[in-house]
Amino acid sequence: MNELADHLQTLEEALLSTEVRQSTERLRELLTDDFFEIGSSGRLLYQDWDQTTLQLDPIEAELSEFTLHPLTEGHVLVTYRLVQPVLNRETRRSSIWAFVDGRWKMRFHQGTVVPTEAT
Repeated sequence: MNELADHLQTLEEALLSTEVRQSTERLRELLTDDFFEIGSSGRLLYQDWDQTTLQLDPIEAELSEFTLHPLTEGHVLVTYRLVQPVLNRETRRSSIWAFVDGRWKMRFHQGTVVPTEAT
């Protein structure tokens, strides 16, 4: 299980990198065709994402407290804490990863802002 957790943390960190976020090709490799996100704003994002043109805005963040939660064979939930120093913001993140065509791909992602008084 630790090997899988390490692998998925590496993939999550890749999705934070500008190189991956600005590459439609790399995003297609890491996101399922039916990927969607509930953003920290509460808005539903990327529900009908265009696989030929999707690019995400750059982000500066530090990931910690990464935990893997098995769901079913071929599906896992990961949770972690993300600190964005430039925005002075902390969020709790969760992603569902699915094993598709021989590789792990993110199917769902959600971010929830942690209020300052809760940290």
